[in-house]
Amino acid sequence: MRTREIARKRNGVVVQQRTVAENSGIFLQWCDMDDSKMNDNDAAAEVSKARKVAELSKKANELLKAGQIEEATRTFLEAYNIDDTNPYVLVGLGDICRKQKNFRKAIEYYEKVIERESYNVFALRGIGIAYRGLEEYEKAIEYWEQYIDLNEDDYLVLTRLGDSSKKLGRYKDAEKFYLKALEVSKGDKYIYLGLGDLYYKMDETDKAIEFCDKLLEIDDNFINILTMVGNLYRRKREFDNALPYYQRALAKDPRNIYAMFGIGDCMRGMDDINGAIEWWEKIIALDAKYLNTLARLGDAYLKIENTKKAKEYYKRALEITDHKYALMGLAKIHRMEGNYDDAIAIYRQLLTREKMKEDRVLKELYETRQEQKKLAGAN
Repeated sequence: MRTREIARKRNGVVVQQRTVAENSGIFLQWCDMDDSKMNDNDAAAEVSKARKVAELSKKANELLKAGQIEEATRTFLEAYNIDDTNPYVLVGLGDICRKQKNFRKAIEYYEKVIERESYNVFALRGIGIAYRGLEEYEKAIEYWEQYIDLNEDDYLVLTRLGDSSKKLGRYKDAEKFYLKALEVSKGDKYIYLGLGDLYYKMDETDKAIEFCDKLLEIDDNFINILTMVGNLYRRKREFDNALPYYQRALAKDPRNIYAMFGIGDCMRGMDDINGAIEWWEKIIALDAKYLNTLARLGDAYLKIENTKKAKEYYKRALEITDHKYALMGLAKIHRMEGNYDDAIAIYRQLLTREKMKEDRVLKELYETRQEQKKLAGAN
């Protein structure tokens, strides 16, 4: 006997509800049963099972949104035990595993969906995030590009594509994705953050400053961006422009060593050596082993001819590591004091190091030998 058709209203319009067997067709694609061989009792059972899975999935999603992870997991697993091929359940379990940083397990769930529905945007988006969590950026890009083909205006995923491409050193691809994201949303700070950092890495200083400033107009709590813009202006030797950014960073974090270092270097760039020393000494008071500052303080004291203090800071740097500029500074002091053999020994040591600029070392070594010969000739 055929299941009777029931007339019902949807949005005020009378529509015919399909028979139970017909209405179950949407679920039959997710199971191995042949609907041509199903009777109405089988179909009704399938619909009942599907409704139960739908109810559990809805409840699990609500629990997940409320942050009740354990209860959401139990509910999704209950649904999974009824139907282990349902895409909503599989995506839900993938999302939970991803939130728990169990990325491999999350990928397994998402892949089960994608095998049946290659166009499932939720699975494509989630699997991309999972691969990003594993730092497998190639795979993340692969799935996100498929996702963007289906949902081209998702600026969050476009931004993530930019981030991942940047991680792989594909700067032009990254730029393309960020600018596409910017076409969709001009108010998202992370797009500007991505572009600012990208252009910083590409040594496109003016563009980096432009996009960092746009980010700071939206949210000026990015202390690292404040110091980065200061560094960019310092790179251009525009010290007056750099200083306000470091000062803004210090206003938010009075112990920020990077801002202090930047201000000190601006002072040095403006020939205020005592001002530089003052700021760099503040860093050492906070971190006695801040290596770059120890060497810079040595240079600064040498600049004002305080060789005693210069030697002290160079030696403190060298207690930590064979810092090349501390060695260069110490060699210079040896020359000033007439200890040419000690200076020559340092230059020879530096010449064995691949990353040291040989031209400078060779030049100073030559000058030292000439000074030594001149002194020997005078005697």
